[in-house]
Amino acid sequence: MAHTKSTVRIGAVLAVAFSLLLLTPQISFAHRDEQHPPQAEQTDASQTAPEHDMGAMQPGEMTWPTAEGAGGMMMDHDARPTTLSGRVIRWLGVWHPAVIHFPIALLLTVAFLEAAAFIRRKPIYAASNKILLAVATLGALAAAPLGWANAGLPAADDESALVLHRWIGTVIPFLILFVWWLKKPVDEAAVRQGGRFYETVLALTVLVILAQAYLGAEVTHGAGHLAF
Repeated sequence: MAHTKSTVRIGAVLAVAFSLLLLTPQISFAHRDEQHPPQAEQTDASQTAPEHDMGAMQPGEMTWPTAEGAGGMMMDHDARPTTLSGRVIRWLGVWHPAVIHFPIALLLTVAFLEAAAFIRRKPIYAASNKILLAVATLGALAAAPLGWANAGLPAADDESALVLHRWIGTVIPFLILFVWWLKKPVDEAAVRQGGRFYETVLALTVLVILAQAYLGAEVTHGAGHLAF
């Protein structure tokens, strides 16, 4: 009798196990098209996608005129302006990197010629620097407003490199103009060296130009762009 009960129990267990084996493929087939993302991906989108932080903007995201009645400005350099004035300002701003290279190159050429005239004791080398400084001044006076058009209006969350680049660039045209004013006319410069004050101001202007160029590259390419 006990043997019979044991046999019945074993048979019942085998029947249940066999039933589960038969049902398992059916359950798998019923759920095969369902995709279950990981738990981390099921987090509410409002928690995983932070809102746009106006204080964490990249240097390239500047202010630009946009649609009519939109307050005039928006913090998105990449958005295409919809107003005519906004499109004109943006188009002019893209010329800033090209135009600024001319006054920089001319000023460095002036410094090179002055150094050559001093070393060789031949003032004739620097005789044309008055003209070169005049052209450099005109170029800087054009590049500065183009820089404002490119960067947009100042904002409280502007990075320090952009703030310095903006205001140093505003001063540089007048600094070059001052150097031009100190430089002797062509006839006099061809026979006599420039004064010490002129040379000092020229050297200072060259240092400012180089610092300004570094800041401009930091704004466009990021900090540490010259790292080896």
